[in-house]
Amino acid sequence: MFDIIKDIWKNPGPAFSPMPFWFWNDRLDEEELVRQLDDFHRHGIDGVVIHPRLGMAGVEYLSDEFLALVKRVCEEAKKRFMNVILYDEGMYPSGSAHGLVVKEEPRFAARRLYAAPADAPVPAGEDPQFMLWAALDGDGDCAAVALDEPRDPEEGMTWRPYYLILGYTGGTIRGLTPDEDDGQPNAPAAADLLNPMAVDAFVRHTHERYYAVLSEYFGTTVIGFFTDEPSVTGRGGRLDGGISWSYGMEEDFFEAGGDFPHLGALLFGTKDKKLKKDAEFIYREALRKRLGRSFYATLSAWCREHKVNLMGHPAESGDTDTLKYFDIPGQDLVWRMVEPGTELSAPDSVMAKLAADAARHQGKERSSNEVLGVCGERGNPWNLPPDEMMWYLNFLFARGTSLVIPHAFYYSVASSLQTGERPPDVGPHSVWWKDYRRLAGYIKRMSWLGAVGTNNPCCAVLCSPEHTPVKPVEGLYREGYTFNYLSVEDFMNRAHIHDGEIHIDRYRYNMLLIDGRLRLNADIVRKIGDFEVHGGMEYRGSDFLGYVRKHVKRTSYFDGKTGGNLRFTHYSKSGCDFFLMINEGCEEIRGSLVTDRTGAAYDFDPFTGKTEPLTGSMAEGGFAYPVRIPGRCAAVIGLDPDGLPALGESPVERTVEIAALGGERMTFEASPAENRRYVLAAEAVHDAAAVKINGEDAGTFLFRPYELDITAHVRKGENKAELTFTPSPANTWGTPVPVGAEGVTVRVMERE
Repeated sequence: MFDIIKDIWKNPGPAFSPMPFWFWNDRLDEEELVRQLDDFHRHGIDGVVIHPRLGMAGVEYLSDEFLALVKRVCEEAKKRFMNVILYDEGMYPSGSAHGLVVKEEPRFAARRLYAAPADAPVPAGEDPQFMLWAALDGDGDCAAVALDEPRDPEEGMTWRPYYLILGYTGGTIRGLTPDEDDGQPNAPAAADLLNPMAVDAFVRHTHERYYAVLSEYFGTTVIGFFTDEPSVTGRGGRLDGGISWSYGMEEDFFEAGGDFPHLGALLFGTKDKKLKKDAEFIYREALRKRLGRSFYATLSAWCREHKVNLMGHPAESGDTDTLKYFDIPGQDLVWRMVEPGTELSAPDSVMAKLAADAARHQGKERSSNEVLGVCGERGNPWNLPPDEMMWYLNFLFARGTSLVIPHAFYYSVASSLQTGERPPDVGPHSVWWKDYRRLAGYIKRMSWLGAVGTNNPCCAVLCSPEHTPVKPVEGLYREGYTFNYLSVEDFMNRAHIHDGEIHIDRYRYNMLLIDGRLRLNADIVRKIGDFEVHGGMEYRGSDFLGYVRKHVKRTSYFDGKTGGNLRFTHYSKSGCDFFLMINEGCEEIRGSLVTDRTGAAYDFDPFTGKTEPLTGSMAEGGFAYPVRIPGRCAAVIGLDPDGLPALGESPVERTVEIAALGGERMTFEASPAENRRYVLAAEAVHDAAAVKINGEDAGTFLFRPYELDITAHVRKGENKAELTFTPSPANTWGTPVPVGAEGVTVRVMERE
């Protein structure tokens, strides 16, 4: 079995390929689309998300001509064994079919509920829902509400009748032509995603239209529909003191525990802080449930019926309730919502792990993340160095992402219309494109590692859409304790308690950590009590690390100084153990993997796919294997359960000489020997450098560590090194940044 796994590691296959957004953002030409698709494939890309984007021209969205182009791409993808994901909107957020839903029926536009005096005229097209009486104080806050006029009002209270009116938010989506963008006169109207009839119209205009043309590819080449951060108000929508609402939504509100005083608090305001807090909580819960039932469940059912996956992501990073509808739960990381230095503190830092843990608990094989959109330098977004790009990818892999959706590959960068639209291009117009096959292999291997299997957590951390703990889990990350977020939704509806353990899919937890700020109702408390009464360990507070240290004995861990920057995961896949160690800092980490798991250890190189045997030693608690993890890099060790650990002294390689070089063309002296290795290294590279040694291609400085083994190209005597730099795209489409390398050296390594 382990030999099969090593073969898979060499070539995980198309299923684990990055699936980039492919922005169709200019006048489309059929042969150019085919040329680009082929170019993607030759660079290791085995799938795309076809994304109609601002600037698309020559064909009308969802027209016969547009769908003919999509069909041709699917035909060509099938020939290359590539996959296609269909983006469900033109452009985003999803749910409006580029305005066709509202064109079909104006009452399908995004709605809001607001209160107006009963004697005020009702705007045309808006619908009074019901009337209530409200007593407002001098500040306009609601003091009391009633369904009928009070017969004996309290002294000093003046009651007035109000209609609760279902109006419009006026929200739009971003469209495809320059006059359809935010704030532009022809921006497509956003649909009412809380209205099942509007959602049915959306599916009819998009999903059914695609299926009518592409049905032969569904379930094979076409593997999914991508829905993108649906919005109940639309972009730029105004509530003006109202709340998002739709026909019949009062039933959802009352079912969630709401009543008319809560509505009064939401629509008029209140000085009663508890009432206000309760009203907002109840409303958000009702809104999520209605959106889930109306929008997500409709799309999910359609996709399953047509043998494709519902993919994409909700609008909020902490939205856990809606992930159950996705066949591949997903999230997105754009706009540097998380960036180096904030990976454990940013509110949005939970996104990737929430999606991965939802997949784990719901028995789904994969989780996805859209990433890299506008993640370049603030104020100069085209400057996204390969070093930072790898940081973002490793951030996702450290948290369990197993399907990467790069944002984005551009069809065109012909004008500022294209280059200014959510840069940077992270594909053909990036500095790493020449070397992308190597990067694609890295992404495939790391995605395979995070798919299926288990990550052997020591505890579950309860969370909800209202609150996902960030600060309390920081210490767990820093000290290498693996945990999984367990949503209240999954805890209540999928998990069961057995002998003091929480059983959910393939996971078992005997420890549940609860942030004191998490709001729990009586049903949740009772189930937690059942868990604790039968022997489970429950902690409520904020010192998660202190509690875990006290009650968890680690059997596999990293031993060494990490500065809190190491992310440690122990995976079990197909009866084998794997250990993923990712360095989120810039400084190199050295130490040992210590584990009580037995088997022959191998280093699994995620860039090359090579596997090399490792020699270890006996340690307290098991075996220890030496590990070196350069800054912003990853190390993977796998154990062959049918082999025996190789014990003994590991071969020692020492640096015996360092020759500092400078400039783009350099010379150095060498005396090759059998036990000697020559390494060209750099402290920093801006942005990519192709290296030649004595006129021979020796590789590319692109990702950390900036080290190239040049032994095969070195000869006795004088040698010539030449570096050819490719500057950041910012030097073409943004503000120029430095080009070149710093601290270039030749290191002579000898093995004893």
